[in-house]
Amino acid sequence: MSSIGSFFDKIIAILNAIGTGWIFVMMMMIVADVFFRFVFNSPIRGVPLIITMSIIAIVFLQLADALRAGRLTRSDMLIGSLLTKRPLIGYSMQGIFHLAGVFIMSVLLWYSVPFMLKAWRLNSYDGTDGEFTLPEWPVKAVIVVGAIVCAIQFLRHLLRDIDALRKLEKSS
Repeated sequence: MSSIGSFFDKIIAILNAIGTGWIFVMMMMIVADVFFRFVFNSPIRGVPLIITMSIIAIVFLQLADALRAGRLTRSDMLIGSLLTKRPLIGYSMQGIFHLAGVFIMSVLLWYSVPFMLKAWRLNSYDGTDGEFTLPEWPVKAVIVVGAIVCAIQFLRHLLRDIDALRKLEKSS
């Protein structure tokens, strides 16, 4: 089981690295756009659209890694102190948080998959015809993949919480 977990952690790390590289490329595009706008009074076509679509994709590429590393926003002051002072309550609350994450990512998947498939089937584009357009389905596919990976990571955390609660009950 740990080899599957290790493999999954590598997938999360790869998605995070792709997101990090994507951020770097976005920064370079913004700098180039500002430079061309200032020096030549001619912005690069499509940069605002690419940046807008990229932000969505980057969030979903890096969400599972933030969760895995414990950097996802939650009330750590409350849960952290409960984990040390009242671990039964702390792990229970943390488990509820992780269960809610599984639920939210599942709902997101439920609604995102049909949109991705429709964008693929219709070959739909974002942008302005004649100016700059991008296909919609790649970003929607990243959302689906990111939501799947994040839901699995939430589930992994939930299972760890349940295991910790079982150990606490046995020691009591």
